[in-house]
Amino acid sequence: MSELYVPKIHFDQGGDRQVIAAGGRVLFETGAEAVFPNPYGAQDYFVDGNVSATGDGLSWATAMLTLAEAIAASNISIALSANRWWARRNRIYVCGDTEINEDLTVLPEKCDIIGMGYDVLPFPRVIGNHNIASTRPTAQKANGCRWINMGFIDESGTADVFAIPALCHGISFLGCHFFAKSGGSSGKALEITNCAHVRIEDCHIGLDSGSMTSIFALAISIEGASSIHDCRILRNHITATLGIDIANSGGAGFDSLIAENIIRATGYAIDDQTDDFQVVNNRWMTDINTTTAADGYNFNIQLAAGNIQMGATGLGDSVPFMKIAE
Repeated sequence: MSELYVPKIHFDQGGDRQVIAAGGRVLFETGAEAVFPNPYGAQDYFVDGNVSATGDGLSWATAMLTLAEAIAASNISIALSANRWWARRNRIYVCGDTEINEDLTVLPEKCDIIGMGYDVLPFPRVIGNHNIASTRPTAQKANGCRWINMGFIDESGTADVFAIPALCHGISFLGCHFFAKSGGSSGKALEITNCAHVRIEDCHIGLDSGSMTSIFALAISIEGASSIHDCRILRNHITATLGIDIANSGGAGFDSLIAENIIRATGYAIDDQTDDFQVVNNRWMTDINTTTAADGYNFNIQLAAGNIQMGATGLGDSVPFMKIAE
């Protein structure tokens, strides 16, 4: 007969807060509020931009004020040898009725950052430019970071919203929103260098005001000469001067896919200088004169299928061209 495990219950000095630990998982309860255990078997943290003072981040009632605090705490806990969480994941939940204003330099390793919303939109928005340090805080310790349902607003107008260095493998942006600075952003929404297994899916990269002057110079830039394989850029809605740029002609982008994106660009919608990416079922509009259709894009036509281009001529093109008969 298996032994019945009875969870340990601890009370704080006030007696109104319980911490229930079971099977290596933690359930925090404050009054009538309950946050259920992390199904990954690791730790949850909470960030609330509305609180006046930061807490320990272990429940909404004691939420941290900033993402940076939660990321630092997550990186400590996920790395503890006593936890044995090497193949598990933390979660950071984020909310705030006003925009959260901070510039991040560190990513959380093996962690999901999940937006819960604010009073207008169903996701919180972070104002800032996030230049992730190569140490972050330990080299090669930002693997498996996933941003989910988060919003980001470019504050500077000249720097990238995210500049992510090499070896942040598995970095993902899922259902996220990127807004250019009012008046335009000369930087990029996302610059990711020498990272494998990147996922950018179901994101909106556009403008924060209703004018085409308020767009990013470049929406997505995948850079580097190695470790950019297995990249997926799928089902995004992009408005920018340049849409998707695979920047290094020496890069090894094998087994990578750009598919089902809708792009409004004044220049190239897709520019793959590696000629390694498969480009499938995308739709784009460009201000380029596409009387010569190939002037409107740059990628390996042999790895393309089912794309449609609308250029400044007002005539659509299938890319690659459709063969009517043998």
